[in-house]
Amino acid sequence: MERKRACKHCHRLFIPVRNPQQQFCSRSKCQNVRKSTWRREKHKHDPDYRENQNQASKRWRKKNPGYWRHYRAAHPPYTEGNRYKQRQRNQVFYKGPEPPYPSKASQFANSDALTHKNSVKAGTYQLIPLSYGEVANSDALIVNISVIPRGYQQMGEVCKHTTL
Repeated sequence: MERKRACKHCHRLFIPVRNPQQQFCSRSKCQNVRKSTWRREKHKHDPDYRENQNQASKRWRKKNPGYWRHYRAAHPPYTEGNRYKQRQRNQVFYKGPEPPYPSKASQFANSDALTHKNSVKAGTYQLIPLSYGEVANSDALIVNISVIPRGYQQMGEVCKHTTL
C-alpha cells in the first residue's frame, strides 16, 4: 500500500496516483499552483524558455494592438482596483508613504523627476544596477556627482579645465 503524503499547497493528505515524486494533490487549485510555480522557475532559470515566452508575448501584442487600452476602457472598476493595488505595492516597495506619483496614468512617465524631497547631494557614489530586485555589487561603478545650482551661468573658457 502506498504511503499518503501532504500536498505542498493545501497540506491535505493524498496518495500519489501516477508519479511517485508527486508533490501536489489532484485538486485543480493545487495543480494551478504547481503549474505556475513550474513556469516561474522555468522562466527564472532557462534563458531559452524566457526568450520564447518574450517572443510569444511580442507576437501577441503586435497581433492585438490596443487590446489592453480597450479592456481598461471597458472595465473601469477593474482599472481603478488595479491602480489601488499598485499604490499598495508602491507603499511596500518604498517602505513608507506613497511616492508622489500623479494620479493620472498619463503622467506616470514623470514620476522619477527630482523634487526638493529627493534631491541628490554632491559627492562620490557607487552606482549599482538592480537585477530582479537583487543588488549586484560586482557591477558597481564609482561616480562623482556635482550639483549645479539653478541659475548657474557658464563662465566661459576659464572654467573648462579640471584641476583633478
